[in-house]
Amino acid sequence: MNIFELRTYTLHVGKLNKAIEVYENLGWPALKKYKKNIVRYYIGDVGALNQIIHVWQFEDDNSRRTLWKTIYADQDFLKFATEFRPLVLTQENKLMTAAPWTPILN
Repeated sequence: MNIFELRTYTLHVGKLNKAIEVYENLGWPALKKYKKNIVRYYIGDVGALNQIIHVWQFEDDNSRRTLWKTIYADQDFLKFATEFRPLVLTQENKLMTAAPWTPILN
């Protein structure tokens, strides 16, 4: 059974454009090697302002923990995180499973 991880980063007010720049220049280049697990990235537009939201898909919790351990050891990711983390006010992570009536994702 696949699990999904929903990560929401709420940024300090006025830091969204800087966060986008950091993601474009450092974040995506570091993370694209793990893109088979990335479902999608979103930017809050109405209501949820100043947020970057992303969804990851994993086979199970073991594979999720293994991948994050690999990512946190990746020097390119650490360079990105050093620039990105000061822009973040809060981070929220949720683990989810698909409802039984949901179509299967690729």
